[in-house]
This record gives sequence, C-alpha cells and structure tokens, in this order.
Amino acid sequence: MPTKQANGKYKTNLRFPKEFKELTGITTEKYQKTFPSKQLAIRAENEMRQKIAKSLREANANALEIKGNMKLKDFFESKWLPRYILGQTGRSNSIPTDITIANTKDLFRLHILPMFGNYAINYLNANTEIISDELTSKSQKYANIKTLKSYINSIFDIAEILGYIEFNRTTKVIQSITSPKKTMLLKKREEEGKQALSAKELLDWINAVEIDFKKGKLNHQDYTLFLLTMYLGDRKSETYALRWKNICFENQSIQLENSLDKRQVLKSTKSGKNTIIKVSNDVIKLLRNWKSSQSDELALFNIKQSPEQFLFTYCKPSGEINCPVHIDYLNHRIKALKRRHEHLEQLTPHKLRHTFATLAKQGGADISKISEALTHSDISTTKIYVNTPNIVDLTVYNAFENVLKKESLGSDMCSKTKKETPSVITESAQSVDI
Repeated sequence: MPTKQANGKYKTNLRFPKEFKELTGITTEKYQKTFPSKQLAIRAENEMRQKIAKSLREANANALEIKGNMKLKDFFESKWLPRYILGQTGRSNSIPTDITIANTKDLFRLHILPMFGNYAINYLNANTEIISDELTSKSQKYANIKTLKSYINSIFDIAEILGYIEFNRTTKVIQSITSPKKTMLLKKREEEGKQALSAKELLDWINAVEIDFKKGKLNHQDYTLFLLTMYLGDRKSETYALRWKNICFENQSIQLENSLDKRQVLKSTKSGKNTIIKVSNDVIKLLRNWKSSQSDELALFNIKQSPEQFLFTYCKPSGEINCPVHIDYLNHRIKALKRRHEHLEQLTPHKLRHTFATLAKQGGADISKISEALTHSDISTTKIYVNTPNIVDLTVYNAFENVLKKESLGSDMCSKTKKETPSVITESAQSVDI
C-alpha cells in the first residue's frame, strides 16, 4: 500500500519480484513514485502490478517500456560502459585504451552523471528540454562540451538499440548546443597573442636555461629535455617516450614512433604515425653529451645503458629508480625556471610546440613541411598552430595583373580591327554600286 509522506503526498511502495527484475534489468528493489493523492498512488500500483504480470506472462519487457525506467547512472554502469570498453559504442568500433577509458569515466563522474544520472532514461528521452537546458548552461562554463554531447548521444543510441527507449529523440537537441566557452577562450588567446612566443621571448628562455644549467640549478637531463623538445617541436609525450634506439647519430635523425601516457605506459603516437626527423649538428651534440652523462649516472645504480633505455627518467618518491618521467615532468621544470626568472613570458610544453611552428613559418618554411614536422594528419590543424599572419608577396598580384593586361591588349586589338573593317566594306560597296 502507498505510504503517506510528511508533505501530505503518497508514495508507492510496490516491491518488484525477483523474476521481473532479472527480465527487465531493473536494479531497484521497489516501484516508488510520489503522487498528490492516495487514490492516484493506489491506481499507479495496480497498473504496475498488471504490467509486471503481463511482462512475466509474455516474458517480454520491451513491450511494456519498463526497461526505460532505469536511471541513466545505472544504465551507464551496467549497459553502456561494458560495451564502450569493448569498442561497441562508437562508429569505428575500435577498442579504447586504458587511459581513454579512465578519462571517459572521469567525464561521466564529474559532468554527465551530476546533470542526468538520477533521471530515468525514457523520462529524459521524452523531455529533451531538460537535456537542452542543462547542456546550454554547461556549455557556458565548460569548453569541451563537444565530447560531453557525443557521449550523451551515444548513451541514448545504445538505449534505443537495446530496447530501453523506442527511438533516440535527443539527437537534434544535442546537436543544437554550441560551444560558447571554447569560442570565447580561442578569441581571448587570439586577442592576447599568447599562443606562441616571439623569437626574442624564446631566446630569453634559452638564455635562462643556459644560465641555470651553468650555475647547477638545472641538471643535465632537464637541460637536454627542454632544448630537445624545443628543437623537435613535438608533443612532450613523444619526447618522454624516446629511447636510445630511436636516436641515429650516424644519420643525424630521431625516430618518433611512441608516446608515453599519463600512466607512464608506452603507446603509439597520435594517429599511429612513425616519423623520422632529421636534426642539426647542435642537436646531435646535445644528445651525445647527455648520453655520456646518463651512462655515468646509471652506473652508480649498477644499471647498464642499453638501446631500450629511456632518454629521460626519474626516481619515484616510493623509491623506484630509472622510471619513465611523469606526464607533467617538463611542466614542473618550466614553472621552476619561471619562478627563478620572473621576466620570462608564460610558457608550457604545448606553447613551445606552437612557437616552433610559428617561428618556422616566419623563417620561410612551407606550411606543408611544418605540418609534416608536427606529424599532423591535416594541414588545417597546422594552420591553427602557426600564429602568424599570412604574407602574400607580389607573385599572386603579378599573376592577377598579367591576366588583366593580356585581356586589355586583346580588347584593344579587337576594337582597332572593328574600327578599320567597316571603312573597307563601305569602300567595296561603293565601288560595286558605281
């Protein structure tokens, strides 16, 4: 029987049979909803009893639309997440890495479930305005709204496939949500011009690195790590993943074939690219010096340097030695440098990558070559990194002007011919008449 609440309303209190829960996938023990009167609550309980009986009799939960009463957080944990881990929720059907799975769980825990977790799947599907309102509000505070939209839409796609809802009604509503926070941040960065350092600003950083290294405030590894990442213009995770077998001193080249994730696990580079980069004598000298120093340091721990040895390692607080560096290792070193040299411009490893691309473009490098150096799959991505105005020389203007001149000369010749031709015809006609 319904239970009377302190506010005068009545709450249903019907317990689901075990067989019914197994059939429908419902995880709650009772059917509990609040109604303004006892009569309505009793009627709802009776209707639910009939649905339960019919569901058990026909062994079919879909026809009753009971499964859609599952809360979104329960659906996420029991239905969507296991399929996501197996690569069954996306278009590519590719299995996500452990780090991607961990990041996805964080997005749901921090953003999606607090907004929609306690709503029933079919209720949200029937009341899409709730989704629109919540995402609209979220988009003004959270820049990566596109990823949230993708996951939420995937939840309802899987719910449709499994028969929890008749069809996904949320797609158009989700697609209509824009990214005002992201747009604002991009505009702000463009206005401030902070995406890349100028040549002078980068030289200030290099000088600071040199000074601290000579004074012993920066060790040999950190000195090499900063300069190598600057010269390569690569992702810091790709520098972290370098092993001595990736360095070819004879050919003066470096092979980027791996990156290191935040769990310090080797994985393929972004887009799975394998790139060999030719480097200058200065870079080779930098690496030779560091290889020699590292060999001496490892020997203190009775470790022999091998081709599989990472270029950059550290000792964990737990006592483990020669471990691949933490994902924020270079960030912390840069912050320490900035604290010692306050005049320096703000810098991050990713900003160093933007700076590499921008200065290369200013130096005359072709955008396609810069794209190859950055290992981008699409040149449009490279154009985002190159924070410098496009300079159009006279070649384009001359080509434009030459066409006009050619057309102008052709028009003048035609006009001259037309003016001369009628007089000849007239004379001929006159002679014939005579």
